[in-house]
Amino acid sequence: MDEAKLADLNDIRDFFDRVGTICKNASSTGEFYTNPIDVKDFIEWCNDPCNNISENSPHSDQAYQLGDTVRELNKLKENKLKEMESALKEDRWDEWYEDNSIKASADDAVFYLALKCHTDDQRHYHFCFDKDAVAELDAFDPFTEDENGKTVLDQQWHVLISLLAYLDVAHALGNEQHEYHCLYRYIKKLDKIDLNAAELQFYCVISVKPEYCGISIKPELRLNTKEGKRVRKYPSGRMNEWLNRSLR
Repeated sequence: MDEAKLADLNDIRDFFDRVGTICKNASSTGEFYTNPIDVKDFIEWCNDPCNNISENSPHSDQAYQLGDTVRELNKLKENKLKEMESALKEDRWDEWYEDNSIKASADDAVFYLALKCHTDDQRHYHFCFDKDAVAELDAFDPFTEDENGKTVLDQQWHVLISLLAYLDVAHALGNEQHEYHCLYRYIKKLDKIDLNAAELQFYCVISVKPEYCGISIKPELRLNTKEGKRVRKYPSGRMNEWLNRSLR
């Protein structure tokens, strides 16, 4: 690892160490954050976590629901997937998913088709924004076991597939040359940014909460433009806890 990447990784470690210190000795308010993080570097670090133990996200969490959708759609036979694709292309989605008892939104179904389009024989997702960026995990296996043997959402999948691959797919389908450009209308609202123009950043706000007789500490991952404008924030506690343990 070169010095610049190591400095960025150490910056992330310092951020989470500071969060931990404040949790033990909550006596200040304010905010702090890391330097901007290169998206491709972040993907590489998440591919090789120091501690890949996941804790479950709430079942109402969007990432959990997407995981359920991907798992269920991946059980369908090829002829059913062709039917699904045709229904989406012909604006018959509502009718098709009701007839087939499929619990999935149209945008998640489009994401699944694009995910299949960009995975290799190892089921690793190849990002569209950079041909050398790969999510080195099974893109169609969103769940894992925790330390007690309970089935939980894989937080590595949460970061690399539910968050970053989804952003990547939503933008890629806007390209008229993409195989599934005709389905872009379903996912256009989720096209937030080209990941080539994005950076990540960890951010923490510490605020007084008199109603709880204490303070609120909220570390979160943020997606920004390279000019520093915030695009979206990701406050998922379980995901950020996994990142804290993994980027060490």
